[in-house]
Amino acid sequence: MGRHPTGKRKYNIEHLWDQHHEIMRLAVMGMKSVDIAAQLGVSEVMVSYTLNSPLAMRQLDLLRATRDAGAVDVAKRIKELAALAVEKLEPILEDGSESNKLKAIFGLLDRAGHAPVQRFQGSMAVLTKDDIMEIRDRARMIGALAEAPLIEA
Repeated sequence: MGRHPTGKRKYNIEHLWDQHHEIMRLAVMGMKSVDIAAQLGVSEVMVSYTLNSPLAMRQLDLLRATRDAGAVDVAKRIKELAALAVEKLEPILEDGSESNKLKAIFGLLDRAGHAPVQRFQGSMAVLTKDDIMEIRDRARMIGALAEAPLIEA
């Protein structure tokens, strides 16, 4: 059993070969099969067959190994350059203009994992003067607040 040739189908082997290479390239980049199919205008089944074929699996292993080796080389080079970058930043932090100092400081903090908050999610309460007076009075009653002036905005 199987498909009977109709004589109407014509395959462009070069086109199929290019599609298979593109499917593998996108897979190595981390795209999901569904997204690969949508981007290339092919069926998810074709993407699945391509990625699960023994030939493609061997090729994907080679591509991933090459990608990973390149990433390791880049990481080593970045680590080597980090010391030089710190040496260049020190004079800016000591003698630079205030704006350059701030840029250098924020850059250092960001790369050290202490980036400023970019977006606040949640809700903010808007308190009226009466709300603040009530909170102040309750704080005084429980002894949590000595005398504090109310500052109006």
